[in-house]
Amino acid sequence: MKRFRLHGPKQLMLDDVSEPNLGVSDVLVAVCHVGLCGSDKHYFAHGRCGGFVPKAPFALGHELSGVVLAIGDQVRKVSVGDRVSIDPLLACGQCAMCRSEHANLCLTKRYLGSAAAWPHVDGGLGEKVCVPSDNVYPLPDSIGLETAALIEPASVAFHAVRRAGSISGANVLVIGGGAIGQLILRIVRVLGAVRTVLADPIEYNRAFATNGGVNQAVDPQAEGVLEQLMLQNTFGFDVVWEAAGAESALSMAIKLVRKGGVVVQVGTLPELVSIPANLIMSKEVDLRGSIQYQKAFPEVIALLASGRLKIDDLITHRFPFAEAPAALEFSLKSRDSIKILVDMQGDNMEIASS
Repeated sequence: MKRFRLHGPKQLMLDDVSEPNLGVSDVLVAVCHVGLCGSDKHYFAHGRCGGFVPKAPFALGHELSGVVLAIGDQVRKVSVGDRVSIDPLLACGQCAMCRSEHANLCLTKRYLGSAAAWPHVDGGLGEKVCVPSDNVYPLPDSIGLETAALIEPASVAFHAVRRAGSISGANVLVIGGGAIGQLILRIVRVLGAVRTVLADPIEYNRAFATNGGVNQAVDPQAEGVLEQLMLQNTFGFDVVWEAAGAESALSMAIKLVRKGGVVVQVGTLPELVSIPANLIMSKEVDLRGSIQYQKAFPEVIALLASGRLKIDDLITHRFPFAEAPAALEFSLKSRDSIKILVDMQGDNMEIASS
């Protein structure tokens, strides 16, 4: 089978590899769509993602959907031909974190398309993937395969919202208008936030959020914006999500959250940053981290199936599988995109449409 694998910075090569082995509890899936994430961009641009340095070539792509090709003898959850979304988080299920229902904090977790653990697990930029049956979710007819590739980032956003606690009636701010920030804004409105504000320096992201229903979108780098938001929100925002992965964004979040409010850090930051730490004490701010998700796929699928949450318009650009390297190059340069999708071709698309 064919699989694009990363061999170094900007070295995404189409390799011939052996087909995955199907275990008794596994599901073999023909990949149909793969969404590109910020981590994919970092791996492609730098040959690494933060402290995660690949030890061998591996395939990127952890946001994916597809069609079931084969199932192991013990699999009852899905059948051949089912359309599925794939959860890329591979937890051990046995450690203290897993037993306490925090699989996202699993002590030995692995992740499709990531070099965080060894051996690396190939992601979705290939014709087929093989995953445990617990990691596949059959799709209702109302959810298309393209939309299904966004269930993983939507689950990241859903978990980040859940980390804040109840947001019914809340006045909220999201700093960072990429895919995760846009998804957070949509999910909080579904769950009852009464006012939503986005801060992002990119005009396209602000306009996209405004068209999607956000109450206000501002440029955090514009002169006087911080003071403007403080005047408009006398007591501060109930919840602020840092989804930009920028030191200045976390600092801004701490300044703008109300006394006793919650700041959720979703973006990836350097190990050491400078923040107004005294405000965390003097305002009794709850600063919470959020990584990946825990049992979020079923809830996101339910929201999508109900029609309350709509996310398919976040797909702004599409590339065929053969042009996956070009898709990643485009992702590094584009300032007018939200979610870039790689569409598989050939036999996979015939299977998906059959």
